[in-house]
Amino acid sequence: MEILEILKNNGIALFDGAMGTMLYSKGIPKGHCYDELNISMPEIVIGIHQEYISAGADVITTNTFGANRFVLEEYYDLGKKTKEINYYGARIARQVARENALVAGSVGPVTRPLDKSISLSPDEILEIYQEQAESLLEGGVDVIIFETHFSVEEVVKGIEAVRKLDSNIPIIAELSFPSNGLTITGENPYEVGIALNKSRADIIGSNCGRGPQSVLEAIRKMAKVTDKFLSAIPNAGQAVFHQGKFFYPENPDYFAAYVKKFIASGVQIVGGCCGTTPSHIKTVKSAIEGLIPGKRKKGTYISEKKKIFKKGKIKETHLESLLKKHFVISVEVDPPREPDPKKILDALKELKPYIHSVNVADSPMAQARMSPIALGCIIKREIGVDVIIHFTCRDRNILGLQADLIGSSALGLGNILVLTGDPPSIGDYPFATGVYDIDSGGLIEMANHLNRGYDILKNPISKRTNFFIGCAFNTMAKDINKEIEKLKGKIEKGVNFIQTQPIFNPNRFIEVANKIKKFKTPILPSILPLLNWKNAEYLHYEVPGIEIPKEYLMRMKGKTGKEGEKEGVAIAREILKKITNYANGVLIIPPFNKLHLVKQILE
Repeated sequence: MEILEILKNNGIALFDGAMGTMLYSKGIPKGHCYDELNISMPEIVIGIHQEYISAGADVITTNTFGANRFVLEEYYDLGKKTKEINYYGARIARQVARENALVAGSVGPVTRPLDKSISLSPDEILEIYQEQAESLLEGGVDVIIFETHFSVEEVVKGIEAVRKLDSNIPIIAELSFPSNGLTITGENPYEVGIALNKSRADIIGSNCGRGPQSVLEAIRKMAKVTDKFLSAIPNAGQAVFHQGKFFYPENPDYFAAYVKKFIASGVQIVGGCCGTTPSHIKTVKSAIEGLIPGKRKKGTYISEKKKIFKKGKIKETHLESLLKKHFVISVEVDPPREPDPKKILDALKELKPYIHSVNVADSPMAQARMSPIALGCIIKREIGVDVIIHFTCRDRNILGLQADLIGSSALGLGNILVLTGDPPSIGDYPFATGVYDIDSGGLIEMANHLNRGYDILKNPISKRTNFFIGCAFNTMAKDINKEIEKLKGKIEKGVNFIQTQPIFNPNRFIEVANKIKKFKTPILPSILPLLNWKNAEYLHYEVPGIEIPKEYLMRMKGKTGKEGEKEGVAIAREILKKITNYANGVLIIPPFNKLHLVKQILE
């Protein structure tokens, strides 16, 4: 019987449980493309489908959740196998289901929240969905199910893609609400329900989330604003990572009890998402025997508090106010490799009369060093000068970055410089993993959101931060217009000041400074004093983005020791004098923490 007939006759359709959880339990590691197994190891997928049908599932779901071209292209050359993976995913399920069950073609989201590295147009998203759906339909699915989506706009685009191919195929559209009852993009169940009620989906609902309780809360809200059939397919609960493996709660009886609550709320499609197994489905099958869907509690849309960014100017940091009145001088230090900053502190005490702030680097050159937040806090307390904390995208995921930003704010460290971060491959630990959950633009947005009273997912925080946000800028970029356009985008995302890469060509800096003064954003060029001929040669020939004019190279040629330092200081002074009138301050970067060079330059 076709699924819509079952629902129209007040019936209940039981879907299967998790595919990924089952594949993982059979030894397929995380990180492997599970969808590709439809081609390389179909017998494993077939076995899982058979287990779910034996457990009593009325509908089995194809192993194609991530099988769209955009996602598959992350796995080497699998993008070109998109049609094959989806077609065989459908054929495998069809072969197992025969006349005993229906087959639902699983379609996951195309884009990922917070991933700003690639931007897809609505037409591109439509084409990606269409390619996947076409192969699933060709493979013989009875239903298309959109699972675990986080954007109602995107899922509506997917529904449109399917309807261009088939105007009659039943469509289920499910969103997930894991973020305190909201989707990851901040949409609540009422808004989602209203939008999907206007769409051409036949069945709408919620899946995954944080477990049965959260899905029940979401589905009760959606039920108030739609007349469409409802589905509820939660995961088993919260996963834990123990001894190198992921585990979900073993709770079939608890899970089945909540499925009965779904049905009592008017839901007619039930099943399991992450962490659920044939054991869950078998228990649910027995629990719902003879049940009929309850009467829905209809109502009007209850407006949940809209997330409006807090208005008003945030409190200025001391450095921000200084930049409006003075030519600010900052010096950069690399944190020590040991838990003793005494040497740096002693040198900074001597420099205090000459400087306004200290830049604290974040494990430069991917070398393990003291946390810049810890050193910054010590410097501010012991020396009494402003600090600028470097934040890189390299070592921390989104959770860690937000935690450290909030912690920095609590410690009174409001000046930050956002950087991508040197890759681990060039450092002491080339086998370390570079995280790079977001790029520097995303990190700027994250800090700016906290300034406005919300985290990156737009969840409100009770007290907002007051970050003075800086970014890096390369005046020697080959395509300077493109570099300026990138800078403009960062300023629009919340950048308040600019620090350049080391300046060795003052004329080029002046030319570029005149081009970007329209942004009315303070700029601090960096000056890196040369130490000797070997140092100059290395920077010029081996470090990307640094070009030392022939004149300076000739002056450093053959010079070593004190003679080299003296010439490097003289060059740094000349550059500083030439660029002073075109900048709001300067950052001096003494190599290897040779802070005595700073005093020589400034005297």
